[in-house]
Amino acid sequence: MDRMTTKMMKKRIEDNDTATIDELIETALEMNVEFQACQMTMDLMGYDEADFYEGVTVGVGAATAVRDMAGADIQLLV
Repeated sequence: MDRMTTKMMKKRIEDNDTATIDELIETALEMNVEFQACQMTMDLMGYDEADFYEGVTVGVGAATAVRDMAGADIQLLV
């Protein structure tokens, strides 16, 4: 399912001449957006630290995420 969804999304991005996901992530990281990867999701999906962009905080638990989001101007949980 992930591969099909990725292919469809890449096609839409290309058709609409918008920035790629990689470009958007790199731009966000350059703007000091903090990305946190949930440890439970990493475990369930079989991801490890090497699967993420440099600069993504990995192994974050729910309590830590909520604490960090409480002090942020904008929070987005995906």
